[in-house]
Amino acid sequence: MADPVASVEKIVKLGLKIKQAVDTVRKNEEVCREITKRVLRFSDILSHSQLQQTGMLDANPAMAGALEDLEETLERALELVTACQGRSTIRRLSTARELSRQLRGVKDDILNQAMLALFAINTHTTVLLNTIRISIHGGAPTIRQQEGTGPMEISHSSHSTEDVRYEQNSEENNVLGGCEALVAPFVEITLREFRLSDLNTASNGFSDSNIIGQGGIATVYKGVLSDGSVVAIKKFRWEPPLGWGHTYEQLVLASKLEHKNVVKALGYAQEAGLAVMEWWSKSSRNCAGKEREYIWVEEYVPKGTLHEIIHCQEPRLEWSSLIRIIEGIAQGVNYLHEQRVIHLDLKPTNIVLDSHMNPKITDFEAAKVLSGNQMKHSIFTKGTFQYIAPEYLTGGPMSTVNDVYAFGITLLETVSGIRRRCSDKKPGQFQLHQWAWKALEGRGRKELDPALFVKSQLMQIKRCIQIGLLCAQHEWADRPTMPDVLSMLNGEKLLPTPRKPGYITGG
Repeated sequence: MADPVASVEKIVKLGLKIKQAVDTVRKNEEVCREITKRVLRFSDILSHSQLQQTGMLDANPAMAGALEDLEETLERALELVTACQGRSTIRRLSTARELSRQLRGVKDDILNQAMLALFAINTHTTVLLNTIRISIHGGAPTIRQQEGTGPMEISHSSHSTEDVRYEQNSEENNVLGGCEALVAPFVEITLREFRLSDLNTASNGFSDSNIIGQGGIATVYKGVLSDGSVVAIKKFRWEPPLGWGHTYEQLVLASKLEHKNVVKALGYAQEAGLAVMEWWSKSSRNCAGKEREYIWVEEYVPKGTLHEIIHCQEPRLEWSSLIRIIEGIAQGVNYLHEQRVIHLDLKPTNIVLDSHMNPKITDFEAAKVLSGNQMKHSIFTKGTFQYIAPEYLTGGPMSTVNDVYAFGITLLETVSGIRRRCSDKKPGQFQLHQWAWKALEGRGRKELDPALFVKSQLMQIKRCIQIGLLCAQHEWADRPTMPDVLSMLNGEKLLPTPRKPGYITGG
């Protein structure tokens, strides 16, 4: 069995060699630099994790094997990058196209192998730390998450004065995403692995009668587990565009979010007969001719989506209920932004309501963790057209203002829930922006259903429409932040006048 400490040292050295080689490449520069960035990030995580000094890299077969696989992948990456220097180091690479193809392949392999290695280290570390803590303090450790943005706290007794705290970002206490999320020291990843057979039983064999939602690539079923707990079971019909590895990362990210207005991710189910790391490695690649099961399990939220509430539900909600929903969504989005998470697909169909009509944001498949105030635009534009900010749609950077725009459209759509339902108009004929400006200017009151609000609420309704239009401003610099939005909703902040776009007519 390989020595984990030696493997880590070699991985760090290989990262430096790859960086040096990339500085002199003559072809495939972009993919080579992407490989370098990825390799240096992982080697930096390993070299600064202090696992070597604390003895937590002691022999463990799964961890040693994962590190050894990563080491071999980096050696192959170094070989390919060296070939891009224009020398004939690798004679079997006969064409530039073949070299480019292999570089892209090894870039994906680096991500897969590194994530497997970090997962193994984190699992081994968690088990080791818990064993040590239990032997010292006695009893099983408990984890509690403070409301809002406080640090996750792990303690062993209500009387303990030596609680171990890990702030997920030392400066801003943000949720870490992707690879970093899997190596956060002292924090357990509480993802439960469900058996496919148990979920099959819970959903009555994934019966159509258990379907509670359906999206582009997944169907959501209501399930009742053997212990009586009710869950939502999201079954993917085919591989997501960015692959299973990306979907697993999103699940890890969602599982770290703790807020009353965010749906809690509970776990996943994997293909029968595969270990977690083996399954993930295999399902991260396209395997022609063989379908693989992938299921995401979340808390069950019984009252359906906000879209159904606004457009379909009878009897309809009154304004007093809608404003509470708007405030809850704002609090949820603000929490995500405090954690430096941008949702990128906020819309009424991705907001569900619990038994108390408390809104919860769901579906983090498109979400990103910001490394700074903005991120470079992805090759994929994610989201739903109506809710996508103009600058993001045209290739601009990803930032929190993208979510603010989507929140503005969602807010306006929610307010439109108190309009009269006109049987002579099809849903597609309703122009939300046109109606909102008309209502703000005092010309749309006749369209409101007086049975759903009282006269004293008209000022609050108009204020919400104005906030929605501010959030949905065409220029991103004109939009408020989510803390500003909360202050506006609470009446603690004066509202600027939104700029009316030229395509809005005066009639």
